[in-house]
Amino acid sequence: MKPFIVFAQDASPRIRAIDWRHNAERFFDVKLDITETSPTEARITIDGASRTITGRARTDEDLRDALAGDNGGGLYDLADRRCKTVWCITRESVTDRTSLTIAAILASVHLGPILTDTTLIGVRSARIRLSALDEA
Repeated sequence: MKPFIVFAQDASPRIRAIDWRHNAERFFDVKLDITETSPTEARITIDGASRTITGRARTDEDLRDALAGDNGGGLYDLADRRCKTVWCITRESVTDRTSLTIAAILASVHLGPILTDTTLIGVRSARIRLSALDEA
């Protein structure tokens, strides 16, 4: 399963645990348990479910995938012009609520779009998808 890719407006990847926790509680009403395993990798747990996140420099392949998933909303331009790094969030399934929540939280902090399997989305679309998962 491909990870979610969150584009970040940072010059280099760095774990921003304080910002991530703040946005998680303020905008998503969840508490994050963050275990830093290296300067660019962490294990994030929400309600007992853990996922690994890894930060790295953005690649040409990331941009190709983002362009393929862009629906014309301007998110590709944002990823191309401003986002020099990405965060990869592991997933266990296509409907992995924990991974999508983490991706949305990181996107809200790093001000970049989220690349799913086939679509480039923003935080608002991620929140809509999370609501749909709650209703299913």
